[in-house]
This record gives sequence, C-alpha cells and structure tokens, in this order.
Amino acid sequence: MTELETTIAAPFKHGRKEKLTKMELVFYYVQDKRWMSQDQAKKLIDLASKRNLISKDGSETSYRFTGSLADITIPLGFRPGDEIFSATEAEKDPVEALFEDIARATGKTKKDLAAELQEINEHFDNLLLPQAAMILLAKKYRVAYDAYLPALKETM
Repeated sequence: MTELETTIAAPFKHGRKEKLTKMELVFYYVQDKRWMSQDQAKKLIDLASKRNLISKDGSETSYRFTGSLADITIPLGFRPGDEIFSATEAEKDPVEALFEDIARATGKTKKDLAAELQEINEHFDNLLLPQAAMILLAKKYRVAYDAYLPALKETM
C-alpha cells in the first residue's frame, strides 16, 4: 500500500465509517491530525478522487473509500510526507511540463522565462492562450514540443 493510499484511508479507518463528507475529511487532516494545511487537504482529496481512491457517494456530498478498509493497517505514528502531493508524469499539467523542459534546455530561470512569456503575450495584445504562448517560446529556443501537442490541445 502506498503512502497516498494510507493517508486517504486513515480518516475512514480511524472513524470506522464507510462515508465521510469533504468537510469531515478536511477536518481530519487539518485539525485532528495536523498533517497539512486546509489547501493541501483539499488538493489531497481532489488527487485521491482523480486516482479513484475515493469516489463520490450517490448523494454527491460524501465520499466513499474505494478499497477494502479491512485490509488496511495504519502504522503507529504514521505521518504522510510531501511526496503524496507530487503528480506523476501522466498527471502533470502539459503547460507546466513544457515550461520545465524549456527552463532545463535553456538554463534560464523560470522567472526569466515567465517574463518572456509575458512579452510574447503582450506582443499579441494578450489574446494568446497559455498553451500557444508556451509553444512560441519553445520554438524560439528550439525545444522539442511535439510530444506535448496532444495534451496541450486537450487542455484548450
């Protein structure tokens, strides 16, 4: 069982409940255990929902853990690390991934590249979508962007 699965299962297991509302989940992570901030707890719930670790119940106000709680053991003193928030490569935003590739290839800081993106956007009277501006920046520095095109088109 991964750290993310253990973190998601903990409030269901400790509360001995099959269903919890989003507010109950946030309260558990933020106030009860003090594992994370409120924003991180909401991000965690969204991430767990995307990965099908929890699903919305028919009422649309509560969540149900999709695994078997009987098979889960929460280690004594368990505390999740920040790694649970890191997105896998497949889940990463394509604009951000291309931005990181450009920064790596050019050796420039993200701050400098963000300023260049702003200049490109201003050149087109702020009518460009972020995806288009990122492709123009990639072309400027001759960074391969073909692998990102399908994902970029999907986000438009």
